[in-house]
Parts: sequence; structure tokens; C-alpha cells
Amino acid sequence: MWGPGRGGYAPAIVPTTPTSARPTVLQVYGVTALIWDGHTVREATLAPRLKADTDPSRSNALVAGDEVALEEGSPPRIVSVAPRRTRLERAATGARGRDLTQVIAANADQTVIVSSFDDPPFRPGLIDRWTLLALRGGMEPVLCLNKVDLATVEAARRVVLEAHIPLETIYVSAKTDEGLETLRAQLAGRSTVFVGHSGVGKSSLLRRLIPGADAATGDLSERTRKGKHTTTSSRLYPLPEGGLLIDTPGVRSVVLGRTTADEVSGVFGEIAHAPACRFRPCTHRTEPGCAVLAGLRSGAVPRAVYQRYLKLLEEVELP
Repeated sequence: MWGPGRGGYAPAIVPTTPTSARPTVLQVYGVTALIWDGHTVREATLAPRLKADTDPSRSNALVAGDEVALEEGSPPRIVSVAPRRTRLERAATGARGRDLTQVIAANADQTVIVSSFDDPPFRPGLIDRWTLLALRGGMEPVLCLNKVDLATVEAARRVVLEAHIPLETIYVSAKTDEGLETLRAQLAGRSTVFVGHSGVGKSSLLRRLIPGADAATGDLSERTRKGKHTTTSSRLYPLPEGGLLIDTPGVRSVVLGRTTADEVSGVFGEIAHAPACRFRPCTHRTEPGCAVLAGLRSGAVPRAVYQRYLKLLEEVELP
């Protein structure tokens, strides 16, 4: 192989140190957002001109993790958003079938892809898609395999090994706390986005990682009357060990939108690090002098990896 709330209320949980000199978005409710300024959490509204200036190809102007500038008032207004250092985005469909980009989170260091050993079953293809989006947005992808209590850690390791997942992997159980300290260490001092398929146990892990998270959700629900919709938008939480965690809604599918062949190749270490092909760009399908096809024949590229590469390539919208 070649390699791999109004009035400045304080909710149940607030960060103890600011991530930057700018107020940070904790959660967005339409044109209203919860903003933390390093001392208090309060509601702010999105200035009409800022909403009007939003890139029309994006479905939302503001997201958890964004750093903003405020114009004081009752309530204050968000008048600008700082350039995003990193971002997690996916394709979405707007009114009348218009193609849009949905921003999920901003300014995170890493994306932790939560999957499950079973119930629902392990889905390498979904991990591939989240990996591509994390890399595209400038974040490090990490795999967190939950529900290892349904078998053994050794069995979970074999599943990941056989799927040739090239990511750093943490094996955990929200039920038994297996691997929880390893996960805490991975999150400490960093800004992280949690993503995953519906049902993999992401919410259960969140409750184990952040004592009082449910109390914070209840407080937000009481004050914003939006608690019943908490699974529909991303939310930023501080971590007891330091760092920030952006929890995102569970999904059933991940749509990538316009994607280059090189982005797809970058998901698979054996393909990304293959020797140079004769022609560039190369989709590694039928081109003469393709090093990946040669590696497939020699065994340097596992057939399972190549089949996932082809499946992902066939599903994306190439420019």
C-alpha cells in the first residue's frame, strides 16, 4: 500500500474563556441568534442588510461558531460576520428546486464523524462523504465509532480495518463509557464539529461529555420557545476540559454538490498517495497510464477502496 436570551441571561453552561475577541454564535433561530461575548449569553438579531448581502447560493447567513460584530440596541443586531477560518458545508435544495449550499458549522479545528458499530449498521460510504466535506472545509476528520458494547472493541477494530478507513479512530460506548476518556482527550482544547447519521448515539455521547447539557437545552427552550426544534440546527457548547463542541442534527444522507475528482481521491489514502498518473487530471477509471489502475492490478489499491471511490465519484456532480 502507498499510505494512508435577552437581557444578558446566563444559561446552565457558558464558556469560561472566549475563543476570540469577537462575540461568537452559539445557535441560530431564523433571524435570531444566541451570542456569547465572553461574559454573558444574549439574543441578537441579524441586520437586514447583512441578510440581503448573503451569497444567494447559500441557504443561511449565520451558523454556530461564527464570530460576529454587534451594533448595540434592544436587542443588539449582528452587522457583520468575520471571515471563516474553516467551515463545514453540504449541498441543499432551496425553493423551486434551486441548488444551494448549507453551512453547518464554522471555525472548527476538526470534524468528529460519529458512526456506530451496529444499530444502525456501520456505513463506510457516509464516512467517506463527511471526510470529503471536512477536508474541503479545512478541518481534520476523525472517526468515532460508538456502540462498541454491542460486540467487542476488537470486533469494532476489525470492521474499520476491513473497510480501509484511513482516519484516526476512537472506539467508544455511550452506554458503558468505554473509550470516553480517549474521546475527551481528542476534544480538549479544540473546537470540534460532531456529525453523524441519525441514530448513531451522538446525543447520548453529548450528554456524557457535557454534564448539564440537557439543563442548558431546557433553559434555552424556556426562553426562546424553540426547544422542541433543537435537532434542526447546530448548537455550540463549551467543554469542561476546555474547547468547544458544535453539535449538529443527525442526517440520513450527505449531498456533496459540485466536487472535483481530486477531492474524491483525497478521501482514500491509497489513491491520494499513488504515484503520478500519465495524464492530469485523471479520474482513475479508463485513462491510459493510470497509476491507480496499475495499483489495483498489483494489489496496492484494495478493491474495496477502489469500489467505494468509484461509487462516490459516480454520485457527485463533477464541474
